[in-house]
Amino acid sequence: LQLKQNLSPNKTSSQKNKELSEKMRREILFSLVAALLILTNAAGLIIVTTWFPNIMPTLPGSSGNDPNLMYSLATLGLALGLLVLLGSTLLRLKPDSNKIWGATILAFSVPSLIMGGGFIIGFILGIVAGYSAISRKDKK
Repeated sequence: LQLKQNLSPNKTSSQKNKELSEKMRREILFSLVAALLILTNAAGLIIVTTWFPNIMPTLPGSSGNDPNLMYSLATLGLALGLLVLLGSTLLRLKPDSNKIWGATILAFSVPSLIMGGGFIIGFILGIVAGYSAISRKDKK
């Protein structure tokens, strides 16, 4: 009987609102960190391509790395990172539209994997934050 009480405690509405608020803060934090990691990864790719071209890994299916391709990937990464940052900022400013901003974060985190995905961790955090924002129930 006591175990059953611990599994389903009665929560007041203020406790539910606080939990929702904590979940929303976690989504925002995860998406901000994801955006910063994606942007850092893209900036690192630009730095390596410019100053250390000999340490770049060779892309599969190519005999060498074309710097223009690397710059294109880095530019794509910067754009995706900025769009994830925009989604996380708007998730904070307009939390009622959480499904739209969660989908934005998710949609732009997934293709970031092409250029490194924010050291893979940014990619994962973006997916977790986007999915969590999409699946969050609205307050009524």
